Amino acid sequence: MDQQSFEDFLKKVAQQTHSPSELAEFLRWLKSLPGEQAAAALDKYEQVFSTRDTNAGVDSEALRRIEEGIENRLGPWPAVDTISQKRTPVVLYLKVAAIFVVVLSIVSFFLYQNQFAGKRKQPVPATAAIGPGKNQAVLKLSGGRSILLEEVADGVITMNDKATGFEKKSGLLVAKGDGQTPDDAGAINMLETPKGGQYQLALPDGSRVWVNASTRLFFPTVFKPGERKVKVLGEAYFEVKSDPKNPFIVETGTGAFLRVLGTSFNVSAYPEDAQEITTLLTGSLQVTRSQSQVLLKPGQQAIVNPEKIMDVQEVETSYAVAWKEGYFMFNREPVKDVMNKIARWYDVEVVYEGPVIETRFWGTVSRFSRVSDVLKMLEATGRVHFTIEGRKIIVRKTLKA
Repeated sequence: MDQQSFEDFLKKVAQQTHSPSELAEFLRWLKSLPGEQAAAALDKYEQVFSTRDTNAGVDSEALRRIEEGIENRLGPWPAVDTISQKRTPVVLYLKVAAIFVVVLSIVSFFLYQNQFAGKRKQPVPATAAIGPGKNQAVLKLSGGRSILLEEVADGVITMNDKATGFEKKSGLLVAKGDGQTPDDAGAINMLETPKGGQYQLALPDGSRVWVNASTRLFFPTVFKPGERKVKVLGEAYFEVKSDPKNPFIVETGTGAFLRVLGTSFNVSAYPEDAQEITTLLTGSLQVTRSQSQVLLKPGQQAIVNPEKIMDVQEVETSYAVAWKEGYFMFNREPVKDVMNKIARWYDVEVVYEGPVIETRFWGTVSRFSRVSDVLKMLEATGRVHFTIEGRKIIVRKTLKA
């Protein structure tokens, strides 16, 4: 199958006129493609499939064959399709490029609805209205005073009629550094997001930081000459303003150091996680931990534990920064990793009853969906069941799993 044949096949899928032999040819072609090309092909197929008339019925045999084909290619991990209805082709191809989007997730959903609905215990309660996170954070000034940013009006932030050197602009905190001198560089402030919070920060040098939920970012009132240094405990995405004479350095909780000149990258360094993950999007980034050191190139990811740099690998960077764009993107992630992200963003407690399931999840969902909607989509795999009790989510294996 060449590209033109693929386009013709998609038209037939949209019209539900494709034959079993054409479907088989598509699966054979898919197996032969390199990873990113296969991702793009899967994405196009998913878009066409999802626009079909849902009242026209579902070809169960075709779905079964698709599932077998995808499992043969990628391994038997159930996927979950939770792509936001607001996602546009522009967002898809420019912001979340080359995603392994979710043919198998559609399969899991339909098969589960048709075959396993009777075996589920109880669905996630429809009344569970735990909403998503929002822009909220606390700014703790070097002198010890705290400012709850969601309670402060946009504009210059003052305390006791005195300027603080900060300005708020609709979810963005700007560190202006007005009237500050290099002697003030020892004054360290902290921006802290709670569970269910996120915020943006413009540093005094013009660099921009997106701060994810349950994160603390330490930064000076003004940078020292010759060095721009911050510290992060949690997850943040950086777009660093180029300044070769003043390297930008990020320290993590384990004592790893990320040294850059002008770069965009994501670092996930939550204290409760076993590993820190740094993903480089553009520029050049040097990662140092104890005696080990590596220079990352765009599209590479460094995995660091408390002792050393464990691994460097080529990755699809969209997964690392999806949270910044308003999505969860699960790349064959264990249920505990998935639920950790959900717990931080929705500010909920997660409890496991019985053994933890080995299922891995693969798919995309808007971070601005209600938690009950996200859990229903995860349940569509037929492998896991959730119960919501207040702000607690109980995770159980299903009988099928």
